[in-house]
Amino acid sequence: MNFDFWQLVGGIGLFLFAMSQLETALKVFAGRTFRRMLQRYTDHPLQAVSVGTLSTAVLQSSSLLGLMVLAFVGAGIIGLDGALGVIVGANLGTTFTGWLVTLFGFKLNLGAAALPLIGVGSLVLVSMNGRTAEVGRFVAAFGFLLMGLGFMKDSVAQLATEFDVSRLADLALWQFLVFGVVITAIIQSSSATMMIALTALFSGVIELPAAAAMAVGADLGTTTTVVLGALPGLPAKKRVALAHVIFNVTIDAIAFIFLMPLLGLLAMIGIKDPMLSLVAFHSLFNLIGIVLFVPFLKPFARWLGRRFRSDDTREVRYVAHATDEVPEAAIRAIEKESAHLLSRVLEQNRRAFTPAVPRPPGSSPVPYTGQLPSAEMPFDDLYRKTKQLEGEIISFAVEVQKHELEEDELLRLNQLLDAMRYAVHSAKSLRDIRHNLADFEESPRSEVRAFLDHVRSVMTAFYGKLYSLPPAPQAGFSDFAELLGEVRRWHDQLHTDILRDISVHEVDANEISSLLNVNREVLNANVALIMAVKEYHLGPAESEALQQLPR
Repeated sequence: MNFDFWQLVGGIGLFLFAMSQLETALKVFAGRTFRRMLQRYTDHPLQAVSVGTLSTAVLQSSSLLGLMVLAFVGAGIIGLDGALGVIVGANLGTTFTGWLVTLFGFKLNLGAAALPLIGVGSLVLVSMNGRTAEVGRFVAAFGFLLMGLGFMKDSVAQLATEFDVSRLADLALWQFLVFGVVITAIIQSSSATMMIALTALFSGVIELPAAAAMAVGADLGTTTTVVLGALPGLPAKKRVALAHVIFNVTIDAIAFIFLMPLLGLLAMIGIKDPMLSLVAFHSLFNLIGIVLFVPFLKPFARWLGRRFRSDDTREVRYVAHATDEVPEAAIRAIEKESAHLLSRVLEQNRRAFTPAVPRPPGSSPVPYTGQLPSAEMPFDDLYRKTKQLEGEIISFAVEVQKHELEEDELLRLNQLLDAMRYAVHSAKSLRDIRHNLADFEESPRSEVRAFLDHVRSVMTAFYGKLYSLPPAPQAGFSDFAELLGEVRRWHDQLHTDILRDISVHEVDANEISSLLNVNREVLNANVALIMAVKEYHLGPAESEALQQLPR
């Protein structure tokens, strides 16, 4: 037999290599655009499905899209129901490759078309930089894709001339289904399996029903990749993977059960060409799946939300479900986590006093609506957990910084890290004087207890001012500058009062150092907290200008 097995294997390998290079090039061109589209247009189920279909058709990578979806779900940017809509749409988007190859690939002299693309694209790739080089990568990858398809077509054509195709007539459709599942699980590409089915159908090796069963198997085989990727993953990732499995198994079961009626329906509406029938069948059963699932996406998401509950002991809420591989989503997760940490410090600093400084009316200066530690939690435990939270966020931020970041992303990340550093410094300042505050509370001297009352009144006034700041983005440079000035005036007044009491011998010598130290640490704590909030809210220029104000 003259069948060249390695030509077929080489063709599949070239096809997979080309797909990976296309994905790499499109990441550069479309990364931000599609990330923004995912953020903006996934609130409504039909919008989410449309985004998933369009994104996968253009990116030609459901795995890349899945990575983005997982990142945004973890960061709390899109809901689980929106993510499910994108995944459902992505299944339909993957069928675009089959249409493209059927309508154009098999009608071209693939070798003649591939070589110029590979040649020109490779020269551009190695001689240019930046986006121009990625254009070359894209062109060369498309050439390799055509060359791989050509190798596959030629090798299968040889097989068709020498192989007794009647031997396949005895195989049941379920065997072709299993073949599609196994091949896709091995080569990790449903598109490549579809190309094998199309090539075999084009060469007459198999009939349309067998090719259709292979297409169903390819669709089902993609779930193995998702499951393997989610096994060591976080609960959010496992929920998305489970949704993918349930969706694919359901629609593939429907497609296989009604395979012959669906092919008959396509023939009735005038699609006679076997190859067009195959890609139309592939799109049709995925479209049926969308119609069946879209009305139930929200209850389906709620059901999934109750699966894979975690006993995670980490303090992070958003970073725990995010991935550092999509920087925009990762930074959004860090932003939410920073608001979480700042809110904790606001709560913790109130509890440094006994009784706690009352929470003022108005809105918190940071937008956090999640649950805070209970009032019964001991202060030292709260401080320890806040430090743990900071460490977990910084560890994640270090991983994010290993990726190439846009300038605005890097600036925002640095501001958020500064905000957390200031907040933890504020918490430490008050933690260090808690024993002094307790001593003042028990002091027999009325002047010392009066000083403590004065400090409490300063903290109460400070919190009132902090909670009355205009909400972002209305809060600006002047608001924070005014609050800083007010805090320093309170400190100076207390300092003057302490010096007066010292001059008239109303405090003991062993109390002088403690009084001055408490006043200084209260100032440090409040100034640091203002700086933390301003880093969170202000842009880099305004934040830097406030930093330069004289102390």
